[in-house]
Amino acid sequence: MTRDWPRGIHNRFVCRPRHRTALCLVAALLMSPPGWSEETGSETPGEDTSPAEPTANDCGAFPFLDWTSEVDQEGRTAQRSQRCRGSYRDPLAGVDTSKDPSTQEIEATAERSELEGDMVRFFGGVEARQGYRVIRAAEAEYNRVTGTGSLLGEVEIREPGLLLRGATGSLDSNSGEARLTANQFVLHDQHLRGGADLVVRRGDGIIELDDGYYSYCPPLNNGWVLQAKDIELDIEEGVGVARDAKIELGGTPVVYTPYLRFPLDDRRKSGFLFPEITDDSNGGLDLATPYYFNLAPNYDATLTPRYIMDRGLLTELELRHLSAQAGYWELGGAWISGDDQYQDDVPGEDGDRWLSAIEQTGEFKERWRTNIDFTKTSDDEYFNDIGTTSLQLKQSTHLLQAGQVDYLGDSWQTTLRFEEFQTIARDVERDQYSKLPQLNLRRTATSQDFTPNLLLQSDYAYFDHNDEPTGHRLYNEVGGNFPMRWIWGFLTPTAKYRQLNYDLDEDVFFDGAPDDTPDVGAPMFSLDGGLFFERSTAWGLQTLEPRVYYLWSDFEEQEGLPSFDTTELTFTYNQLFRETRFSGNDRIDDSNQVSVGLTTRFIDQDSGREKLAASIGQIYYFDDRLVSVGAIGPEDTEGSSAIAAEFAISPTEQWEFRSAWLWNTDENEIDQSTFQAGWRGDGGAIVNLGYSYRRNRTTANDGLDIDQLDFSTYYPFSKEWRIFLRSLYDLEENERVNDMAGIEYNSCCWRVRLVYQRYIDQNTNRAAQDLVEYENATYIEFQLKGLGGIGTRVSELLEEFIRGYEDSDL
Repeated sequence: MTRDWPRGIHNRFVCRPRHRTALCLVAALLMSPPGWSEETGSETPGEDTSPAEPTANDCGAFPFLDWTSEVDQEGRTAQRSQRCRGSYRDPLAGVDTSKDPSTQEIEATAERSELEGDMVRFFGGVEARQGYRVIRAAEAEYNRVTGTGSLLGEVEIREPGLLLRGATGSLDSNSGEARLTANQFVLHDQHLRGGADLVVRRGDGIIELDDGYYSYCPPLNNGWVLQAKDIELDIEEGVGVARDAKIELGGTPVVYTPYLRFPLDDRRKSGFLFPEITDDSNGGLDLATPYYFNLAPNYDATLTPRYIMDRGLLTELELRHLSAQAGYWELGGAWISGDDQYQDDVPGEDGDRWLSAIEQTGEFKERWRTNIDFTKTSDDEYFNDIGTTSLQLKQSTHLLQAGQVDYLGDSWQTTLRFEEFQTIARDVERDQYSKLPQLNLRRTATSQDFTPNLLLQSDYAYFDHNDEPTGHRLYNEVGGNFPMRWIWGFLTPTAKYRQLNYDLDEDVFFDGAPDDTPDVGAPMFSLDGGLFFERSTAWGLQTLEPRVYYLWSDFEEQEGLPSFDTTELTFTYNQLFRETRFSGNDRIDDSNQVSVGLTTRFIDQDSGREKLAASIGQIYYFDDRLVSVGAIGPEDTEGSSAIAAEFAISPTEQWEFRSAWLWNTDENEIDQSTFQAGWRGDGGAIVNLGYSYRRNRTTANDGLDIDQLDFSTYYPFSKEWRIFLRSLYDLEENERVNDMAGIEYNSCCWRVRLVYQRYIDQNTNRAAQDLVEYENATYIEFQLKGLGGIGTRVSELLEEFIRGYEDSDL
C-alpha cells in the first residue's frame, strides 16, 4: 500500500528522539552517535527540548561552499580574508553547541512521502534538524528491516564549522556510518576545503576520503593541492593523515610521499617539519630537516639533522618543558663530529664542535623567582661558522652563563646570582670577570609622599678571572629621602652614605702602600625638583616641564682600587638626573654639580597619543671630577657637560621622527647625534631611515668615529608581492657593513621568500683593515598555508633588521 500526500504541500514533522517514524530515523541515523535508541533518547521532564535554531543566515544563504567575496575588516581573520579576497562564512557560527544533539528534538520536513512495504521514500526538499546539526537532500529512502538508507540529489550535512556536500549518500544504522559520493567538504574555522570520490563519516566523527584532495586555497583556486589515495581527517584531534600522497603546485606534482601527517589547526602535532635551505660562504649548501615530538601538553622536543656541504652532518636538539613547580625550561644543544672545513682552517683541531644552551624562568608561591641563561660553545668561531636553525639563540661577543634566584619580601628583595662569560670576539682584549657568587639585598618598600623613606642596599660578590686580580667586594649604601609630590610639581631631597670594602687575593697599591683589604666611603646628597605647566592648544594639550637636579658627593682617593664590573655610562639626556656616572660598584664618584633640563610635550586629548616630545638640558660643574675608572687625575675639568637634547614627533599615525644630540660646548661641535624616521603604510608597509654619529675622543690610536647610515624597508607593491631591503653604510670608511635584499610572494595559498645577505664578520677588528672579512648567505623560505612551511631564520632576520616588522603566518 502506498500513501501519498498531495504535491506542493510542505509537510512538517517534529519528533522527539524516542519517535520511530521513518524520516526521524533517517535524520537521527546521520546526526546521532552509534547506539541511539528509543530508550536512551527519552525526554527529561521539565527540560526545554526545542531545537537549537541556526543563526539568522540560513544554511543556504551563502554561495558555493559557503565562500563569500566579502572581506572582513576586523579580527585575526581580517588579514587572511583580505589576502584571499574573501572567506568562508559558516551559517551555523554562534549556534549553541553545549547540548548533545542526540538529546534534542528532531524537526523534519519534506514535500511528499511514500510508504511501500518496509521501504519509506521522501521527495522534494528533504530536511531534518536536530540541535545544531542539519541534513538536506532532494530525496531520501529508508529500509526499516535492514536499517539502511540512502540520500539522493544535492546531499548536504552541516554542523558548526563543518560542511559536507555530495551527489548521493548512504547510511547504516548498525555501524553508525554515513557515506557520500562525489563529495566536497569545508572546515570553516581552519579555512580548509577538499573533496573525494567517496567520503565516509565514521561513527567516531573521523572523516575518510577515498581518492581525495585537500587544500587551503579558496574555491576554484588550486595554488596547492594535496592529493592522496586515502586521507583521514580527525577534526576533534586536529590532525590529518594522507597515504600515497602527492603535493601539486598549480597542477604540477612537486612532492610525493607514501605517508604524511599534517595539522588541521594550530595545535601541536608530532611529525616532520618542512626542511630549511640556506647557502652561505661559510659552509655551502645547508639543509636542515627538523622533526617535532609533541610528547605531552607541557613538554616537547625538536630534533634537527643538518647537512652542511663543506662541513658534514650536524645534529641539533631542543627540549622544552613547562610546569607550575619547575617553571619554563628550554634545553638546547648541537654537535658535529669532524668539521672538515674547520680542520682545514685551524690545523691541529679534530673538528669536533658543539653548542649547549639552557634557558629557565620560574615563579613560585608569589615570592620566589628563578632564572637561568646559559650558552657555551666549543670554540669562538661556532656562531660565525655554523649558527643555529631550531635553537632560539642570538650571537653576542660575550656568551652569558648565569643563574639567579630572587626572593621578594614585603619590603625587601634578595638576589643570589652566579655569572660567567665566554668571550668569542677576536678584538676583545680581556675577558669579563665572573661573579661566583653575587648576593644583593635591598629595601623595596614603596615611598610615601611627605613621609621619610629608608634607603638600604648591600651587594657582595666574589670576582674570579684567569689572568687578572681577583677577590671579594662588599658595597653598602644607607640613607633616606623625603618625597614631596603635588599636581603641579615635585621635590625630593636624598641623603646617602656609600661604602666599599675589598678582600683581595693579592695586594694593590692603595693610599701610598700595598694593601689587600682597601676600603673607601663617602657621603652623598641630592635635591631633585620639577614643575608641571600645561595649556590647551590647537595641536593638543601642551606641557612645559622644567627640572633642576643638584648632586653632591665627597671626594675620596680610589687610585689603585680594582675595576671588576665598572664602566663609565654613555652620556645622554637621562644621565643628567642620575646620582652616579658609573655602572657597577667599584667607584664612588665625586660630584658637585647642578643639572637643568626642560621638556615639552603635545598630547592628543582625545586619544592620549603623544604627538611631540622635546627635551634639552646640561650639567654645570662646580668642581673638577677626579674619580675615573682607570686612574685619578684632573682629566675632567670642564665647567659644563655637553648639551643633551632629544626630540620625537609623530604628526600622524603613519609617521614618526626621533633624534638625539650631544653638543660639545668647549669644541663647538657635535659629539653624538642620532636620527630615525619611520613610516607605516597600508598593508603593513614599513620604511625606516636612520643616521648615527659618535666622535671618538679616546687616546687609543685605533679608535674610529662611528658615522653610519641605515635604511630598511618592507614594502608590498601588490597584494601578493613585496620586497625587503636593508643597507647599513659606514660613511667614515666608505663601505657597506650589512646589506640585505629579498623578495616575497605571499598569496592566499602559499608564500615563498628569497633573501640574500652580505655582511662584515662581527668578530672583525674594524680598525685593522686587513682583517675585514665579508660573508654572504642566501636564504629560502617556503610555506604551504594550512599544511606547513620551511624556514624560521628568514623571519628572525627580518625582525632583527627591519624596525617594526612583525612576521605573520597569514
